[in-house]
Amino acid sequence: MNGKDDTTSVTGNATAQINDYERFLDLHHGTKPLVIPNAWNAKSAQLIEKNGFDALATSSGAIADSLGYEDGEKIPFTELLYMLQRIKSRTSIPMSVDLERGYTDNLDDLNEHIQKLIDIGVAGINLEDSQGEEIYLRKLNGIKNYLEKTHQKLFINARTDVFLLKLPSPLETTLRRAKLYEDAGADGLFVTAVSDTSLIKEITSSTSLPVNVVGVPQLSSIATLTECGVRRISMAVFLYRATYRQLENITKDIGTTHSLAPLF
Repeated sequence: MNGKDDTTSVTGNATAQINDYERFLDLHHGTKPLVIPNAWNAKSAQLIEKNGFDALATSSGAIADSLGYEDGEKIPFTELLYMLQRIKSRTSIPMSVDLERGYTDNLDDLNEHIQKLIDIGVAGINLEDSQGEEIYLRKLNGIKNYLEKTHQKLFINARTDVFLLKLPSPLETTLRRAKLYEDAGADGLFVTAVSDTSLIKEITSSTSLPVNVVGVPQLSSIATLTECGVRRISMAVFLYRATYRQLENITKDIGTTHSLAPLF
C-alpha cells in the first residue's frame, strides 16, 4: 500500500514539474515578453501569483540578504533549498531559481543540486558565467548530459556577466558566448548590466535564444524593452529592496512621530 502511494506521489510530482517546464518554456516564445518578478520567501511569491503574473523567479541576493547572508553563494545550499521548497509549496505557477554559479564546481555535486531542484518542482534555473567560458561550458554540458540521461527537463537561462564584469569588447564577447551557450543547449540568454537600447537590439537580433534583461532605473519601460526584442524582463533584487524601503520608512515614521498611525 505505502509503496503504491509513494510511486503515485513521485509520478505526480514528475508530471507536474514537466508541465511547469513546458508552460515556462512557452512563456518565452509568446506574443509578449515574460515579465517575471523575483521572490525571496513564500509570502512574496504568493503575492506575485495573486497579482496575475504567469511565473516567478527567485533572487539569490534577496534570499541571502533576508537571512543575513551576503550575496555570492554565501548562503549554504541546504538553506537555499529549504527556502525554495517553501516558496514552491505555496505557489502553483512555474518557478525559476537563481542558482548563481551552481553552488559548487564539482559536476557530480552540481547534478545533485539540479536533481533536488527538479524534485521540488523547479521549472528553470539561471546559471551565471562569471568564472569564465571554459568552466561555464563544463557545467552547462554536464547539466544537459545529466538531464538527457535521466529523461528530465529544466529551462536553463544562460546568464552572461560580460557587461557587469566590464570585460573587453563586451558586445562581441556577449555574442560569442551566446552562440557557444546556444550550441551547448541553453534555453535562454540572460544579459546583465546592459541598459543601452542599441546594444540590446544588437544582442536580440543576433541570437535565436530568448533574451532576458533586468529592468533598471535607466530602462524601466516594458514597452521599450519589448521594442528592443527582449523576451523576458526580470526585476532581480529591486522588488525586495523596494519592499524593505517601505518598511524602513514606516519604522522611521513610527520613531519620529511616536505614533503607530503609520501602520494603518
